[in-house]
Amino acid sequence: MNNRFYLVLPLLLASAFSFAQIEFGLKAGLSTESLQGESFSIDRAGRQDLRVALEDANYGFQFGALLRLPLSPNLTLQPEVTFNSAKNNYRLDDDDTGVSTAFEERYNDVNVPVLLSYKLAFLQLNAGPVGHFFLSSTDDLNNQDGLERTFDTFNLGYALGAGIDIGPLTFDVRYDGNFARYGETFTFQGEEYNWDQAPKRWIGSVAYRF
Repeated sequence: MNNRFYLVLPLLLASAFSFAQIEFGLKAGLSTESLQGESFSIDRAGRQDLRVALEDANYGFQFGALLRLPLSPNLTLQPEVTFNSAKNNYRLDDDDTGVSTAFEERYNDVNVPVLLSYKLAFLQLNAGPVGHFFLSSTDDLNNQDGLERTFDTFNLGYALGAGIDIGPLTFDVRYDGNFARYGETFTFQGEEYNWDQAPKRWIGSVAYRF
């Protein structure tokens, strides 16, 4: 019995030590959209005469929680769950009619990144996949007869970033992208058109680790 206890004791101590190194944190931050170019076209029956221009990428906010699971002295697994809310201003130009329509779009989603973090000197370098779960949206297009935007309920993306630990605080800057379009289609007068860019955003946040 004593021999078995001495064999199991190191495993129990190692498990307790690993669990003691697990950190839980609460985080909050700001984000802004980053699109490739200030304007893009919606393909309408082979023509590019319906254009959308991003006039102002307003800052959104996010808050959530994170876990830090140590894998080695310099390597950490960091899953997170964050709620995000953002607002952008656009302009819709129809060359056929010469009419320009300004509209505001607000949307909410939940992000679930699973990041691998590598400690390099004082920096924490982060990278990993991100699941984007769409919750809701409102926009001024719904006030215009025949215009509507459709969002996908889920999209897989990625995150790249770096952070600095100062005591129990972590300051983080991150680039969050998508592998596919998040808002898949525009509906204009009963017809669907392709949305030809995947949204990307810069996120700056601060977390308090327990």
